[in-house]
Amino acid sequence: MFPLSRTEEQQLAQAEQQSRLIVPPLNFAMIAPGIYRSGFPNPKSHPFLLQLGLHTIIYIYDGDCQPYHLEFIRSNNINYKHFRVAANKEPFEEMDHSLVAQILAEILDTRNHPLLIHCNRGIRRVGCIVGCIRKLQGWAMTAIFDEYQRFSGTKIRIADQEFIEVFRHPATIDPQFQPVWLSK
Repeated sequence: MFPLSRTEEQQLAQAEQQSRLIVPPLNFAMIAPGIYRSGFPNPKSHPFLLQLGLHTIIYIYDGDCQPYHLEFIRSNNINYKHFRVAANKEPFEEMDHSLVAQILAEILDTRNHPLLIHCNRGIRRVGCIVGCIRKLQGWAMTAIFDEYQRFSGTKIRIADQEFIEVFRHPATIDPQFQPVWLSK
């Protein structure tokens, strides 16, 4: 075997470095300690997710999960919960309030933390769930809508903002397992 030139050594080193890059999923962010949001993770983002030490992944979408993601979840002993949630669409389609309450109960149960909640792009469905969490935290509606808009960009749906505004959380959260940051 011939020795590598300096250029070839640099290219090899650069390729090795790129193969170790940590890539978060689309629209990834921390919602609160132990609770994260994102769009659908691709295989490149799985090493990043492993670093979070996830206990639970919640997928909110009305379609099926990708097999590669289910395999990642299974092989890393992560609890998986799939809620088939339709998007808010004018004029007559709205997310199911009782289903959103169930999702919030799962998210706010610290036994499920650290937790990732994701939909396909991490914009609308997750944005509505996060907006409902912010309401429970006592945020002003203008701040909630600002956060929603930062993630949705030009894809804002007034129906999502209306859903967040009228949502009332009917589920009881066991105080023993609720996050300390949750407003009373």
